[in-house]
Amino acid sequence: MTHVVTTFLKHRGAVLLTRRAADADTDPGRWDGLSAPSAGGSAAAATEARSLVREATGNPEVPLASAGEPVTVSRDDEERTHHPFCFEAPGRDLTNLPGVADTEWVAPTDIVDRETVPGLWEAYQQVAPSPETIAADTAHGSAALSIRALEVLRDRAAVVDDWDALAEVAADLQAAQPSMAVLANRVNRVMNGAEQSPAAVHDRAIEEVDAALDADAAAAATAADRLAGPIATLSWSGTVKDALLELDAPVTVGEARPNREGIKLAEALADSGVDVTVTTDAALASVLSREAFGAVLVGADTILPTGDVVNKAGTRGLALAAEAADIPVYVVTARDKVSKDDTFHPEAGPATEVYDGEAELQVANPQFDLTPGDLIEGVLTEDGLLDQRGIELVAAQHRSNAEWHTAASTTSH
Repeated sequence: MTHVVTTFLKHRGAVLLTRRAADADTDPGRWDGLSAPSAGGSAAAATEARSLVREATGNPEVPLASAGEPVTVSRDDEERTHHPFCFEAPGRDLTNLPGVADTEWVAPTDIVDRETVPGLWEAYQQVAPSPETIAADTAHGSAALSIRALEVLRDRAAVVDDWDALAEVAADLQAAQPSMAVLANRVNRVMNGAEQSPAAVHDRAIEEVDAALDADAAAAATAADRLAGPIATLSWSGTVKDALLELDAPVTVGEARPNREGIKLAEALADSGVDVTVTTDAALASVLSREAFGAVLVGADTILPTGDVVNKAGTRGLALAAEAADIPVYVVTARDKVSKDDTFHPEAGPATEVYDGEAELQVANPQFDLTPGDLIEGVLTEDGLLDQRGIELVAAQHRSNAEWHTAASTTSH
């Protein structure tokens, strides 16, 4: 049996495919990811995968997106075991690809129709997102998970021709993270315009990934253009991070217990040269009362049609402290985070994140809280400042896009 480490570089929803040279010893002229013979075993394969990515990009810090279970395929009485990995590349610059005749950045579903090394599609499926991995993900924000949901739709639509099965996948994605309106809205937009065609879902999902990434970047640019530092914030938000990097002002970050997602934000900003101070959530109110801040800037998991904001637990307390200190609070987000209805889905994390002792006591570990809209100075989006009337209009658009559910239900019966 041959062991191979097979690595996928991903950027903006596309993956890097490499075509082997015509004189390659194995699989000449076939398409592949980044691959090399492997010693086998998860530890060795992980080291080999990172070495491949470092050699190809010149960057030793490309983050790992996912590691899949080994998958074995057979061809001509020969077994090949892929050890698959996926890395989230910050760009598409490549430095060193020995033995490669050509490269292309393509939708992963292109693998299905190309002449590839045996098992490449099966290897990709091991590292591709799924409703289950999205449901279990506590490390990424709602914008990032909405992109992964669109990738799931794209991938499934390429290999199924049954609309009802695809509709079930879409419903599973929305149920995976019910508090994240952006995920539901982006899935609904793809499904609503597809006229019950899996091929149309595939193409629309690819377009929606690009549009979603552009919207998040534009919202961050809006915030950077309108705000002045110093800035206080809480927890992790990719859109907040991008806004603060562009603003380049001093930042105070609340760590966001119990999982301390704010540390991830603080480190990302500090690594880019931003002046960052980390503090505890409990100390934020005191810090705001003593020091001068231009604004509080937070992300959002959901904005209700009322203007109330669902975000990481602690956001409401931060907004109340900012009001007491006469510091304006802004939310930066894409319009797709406006919910179609007023439903708030409170979610609780594991009790052991807060207390793992032996005393008989109850633990409250809410993941999100609800901040009243009257504590928010404005919502900064890809289209500029969104006022209450604008929020209501966006919510109506999202309700319209959700009508595919009714059509699907009628058709299935």
